Amino acid sequence: MAKGKRFYKKNTNAPAGQAAPEQNAAAGGENVNKKYEGKPNGGQGGKPGQGTAGKPGGKPPRKFRKNNWDGNKDRNDVAKGADREGNAERSGRRPEGKGDALANRGGNRPGNRTFRARFENRKPQMAGRLLVAYYSWSGVTEKAAQKIASVAKGNTYRILPVKAYPSMYGLCVAKAGMEKASGARPELKGSLPDCSRYEKIAIGFPIWWFSCPNIIHSFLEKVNLEGKKVYPFCTSKTSGPKSSADAIRSTVPKADVKDCLDANKLDSMTDEDIKKWLEM
Repeated sequence: MAKGKRFYKKNTNAPAGQAAPEQNAAAGGENVNKKYEGKPNGGQGGKPGQGTAGKPGGKPPRKFRKNNWDGNKDRNDVAKGADREGNAERSGRRPEGKGDALANRGGNRPGNRTFRARFENRKPQMAGRLLVAYYSWSGVTEKAAQKIASVAKGNTYRILPVKAYPSMYGLCVAKAGMEKASGARPELKGSLPDCSRYEKIAIGFPIWWFSCPNIIHSFLEKVNLEGKKVYPFCTSKTSGPKSSADAIRSTVPKADVKDCLDANKLDSMTDEDIKKWLEM
């Protein structure tokens, strides 16, 4: 009886009263559970028939996924491979490995578009053909420059001096006269445009002292217009272009400088007239 008690204490996995009937009786238990009596491996922990044979009170066996062991895994892999192959045939693509997929990335694949470089075969933008550079004191020349750039689909660049001209017309004309007499070159503000990107350059300005302001010469001397076609246009009250085109030709002798356009006439010009003037 003592041995039965010690054996029962060591095997505590089995609930009380559910061990083998003969052991419960040997241990002196009166309320013996005979529920599993006469059944295979009865009273050995867990559900009937799942205990370890010959070891009363043992732990039930561990459960494993059937498709992860023995031959079931191989059979499942074969089934998955066949399913992928069937899907590939239905989608119009052949099954391929990772190495083949990377190797064929730049080639033609059935059912897919050809892989191309991101910037391949792109046409150059028309906006790069014309740059409209201008200086505007009152805003009239700026309005004319915007219209030319809009019709020709060109880019604009505003010429600005470091020291702005006086806002009063009389003082502005006086300063412009002194610059013209001394041949001064006003310092430009900001960075200069890259004229090498453009085929044609349009230069706009107001007429001061029967010619273009000296700030226009500052700009022409800073940029490289060799071999470029230059199209001057001006705004004025009554004087018109006068000798402005000749003054520009003297500053950039290696450029093809056209005759100056009186921008006061832009309102009466059509888009075709503007393109004709720009030889577009």
